[in-house]
Amino acid sequence: MTSTDEHITTAPPATAVSLADEPDLWFELPPGFMEFDLAEDAEARLLRMADATDALFATATPEQKFSLVVSGEYILRTMISAGAEHVSSCFLRMRDGELSQGTLCVLVERPRTELRSQDRQGSARRTAVQWRELYPDAEIGLVMLPYGIAALCVRDQDLQIPGALFALDNPLPATVRQLQLCLPLKTGPGSALFVFTTEDIAHWSEYLEVLSGIMKSVSADGPSGDDRPGPDGPAAGGTEKRA
Repeated sequence: MTSTDEHITTAPPATAVSLADEPDLWFELPPGFMEFDLAEDAEARLLRMADATDALFATATPEQKFSLVVSGEYILRTMISAGAEHVSSCFLRMRDGELSQGTLCVLVERPRTELRSQDRQGSARRTAVQWRELYPDAEIGLVMLPYGIAALCVRDQDLQIPGALFALDNPLPATVRQLQLCLPLKTGPGSALFVFTTEDIAHWSEYLEVLSGIMKSVSADGPSGDDRPGPDGPAAGGTEKRA
């Protein structure tokens, strides 16, 4: 993967996205990812996304820019309503010089149980089996990461985005590719669900390189010393997150 455009802002360092007092895991975002404030006003966010799209995708048609903003906002709202703990958007320059956009979401799912541990391998396998039943046309399997075993699912979706969300009479069609990775937690029963979505299917192989780096960075250990979050930590460009 090549470097991002010089006008792209990287995500701030070490933002907390934990459901509990202590984070379940940490992961790193590469340059080009910008974290969303999940409490931000939707109208203000739409205007900001429209301005960014105009600046970054200058050669795109108005229809392409509109589709990018609308689909991105719809995906973001869907993730927030599902209880996302982290959502970030990326603007990456691909090897052919084209700019591309995608959205990363992380949810932490914890079952109501008194158990303090889980069979992580069994949990990942059960998730893979469930996904095979739900998505028969998807690519589904198990992967071993430094953090541990995870279930992986890649599938294409044809979306009908409600036009009413954007004061339109008719729904807007969009086709996206989505990668889901369910990672059973080391800290107890439950899992972290990473979901990456993009309309740019043509550059999917390059996105896999980026996503592989993020997944390999997942760790149970947070930053220490000079890598700690906060005003005394690293400058923008350090991108450690916790979930």
